[in-house]
Amino acid sequence: MVELRDASGSLICKGDASTGLVEHIYKRCKTQTHLAIGGYIIIERDGIATKITRISTLHFQIERYALVA
Repeated sequence: MVELRDASGSLICKGDASTGLVEHIYKRCKTQTHLAIGGYIIIERDGIATKITRISTLHFQIERYALVA
């Protein structure tokens, strides 16, 4: 598992592109999911949404968006 960080360097979660496992831990709450190639998960926290897409067995694509009120 490697750390997945957004463009600003913030740690979002950990992931393993070869298996598709993504693990997010925040305030003692742990969430795990397996992403198929092309699958994605959106994590929203502190006014920021981060979309993590598994693009191959080697890489994730990470996109960061500000949430609009």
